[in-house]
Amino acid sequence: MKTRIIAGLVALPVLIFILLANPEIFTVAVAIISIIGLLEFYKCTGVANSKLLVATGIIATVFMFVREYFWITLYGAELPLFVIILFLLVLTGHKKINITHAALALFGVFYVAGLFLYAVRIKMYYLGGLYIWLVVLGAFMTDTFAYFTGVFLGKHKLCPEISPKKTVEGAIGGIAGCGLSFIVYGIILEKCFNLDVNYVNIFILGMIASVVSMIGDLSASIIKRHFGIKDYGNLIPGHGGILDRCDSLIMVAPVVYYFIILIGIIK
Repeated sequence: MKTRIIAGLVALPVLIFILLANPEIFTVAVAIISIIGLLEFYKCTGVANSKLLVATGIIATVFMFVREYFWITLYGAELPLFVIILFLLVLTGHKKINITHAALALFGVFYVAGLFLYAVRIKMYYLGGLYIWLVVLGAFMTDTFAYFTGVFLGKHKLCPEISPKKTVEGAIGGIAGCGLSFIVYGIILEKCFNLDVNYVNIFILGMIASVVSMIGDLSASIIKRHFGIKDYGNLIPGHGGILDRCDSLIMVAPVVYYFIILIGIIK
């Protein structure tokens, strides 16, 4: 526990620096985090056994972030291009590269980098420097409220075969607590930045983000359970790897992004 707390205290200023950074530094930081997360996923699933697949995945990740930052419009052409390249690798090296690992290489890029990419889109959007905090709130407030509600009130298991410690009561507490934390953040936006916040919308976003955060957490857990590992890595002592800490964040990011651009939280 001591190691976990110390690592958390060290990681927190780094997280705050990244969130407050300008779009250029933020994009580079998220790209690096995505590559680390992708390598963790590849190691977990066995894709790391093929250096060609790993290199292709990293190149695809870098390309996605470069394209996003410079607003290069390819009309989705990168997806079929990536698939074609992977099949070429399978066809030319079928004795060393199997189709399952090629499929996992593709999935990994869009699961890790593809979802992380939405954080960059939020940051580059109007008021993105303020909106990006909603992603963090959605993930961490859900965890916090779900944990304490589960400890004091938890009786019914939510998904015992996937995550034995999670309870239905904890999930409800996490959703409610996250929604309320979004309202508090809305008050901060209104009082400190003179924005006219729609509190109904921001509360709904908080609850949706909370549900998706739990889906992200459970999804990462079922992947780890399938491949027989406890953590994706040990980059953060006591916390595991990047994916262990960001499994909820990457799921919440696209939800916050699309809610903001399609529905909005500012009147």
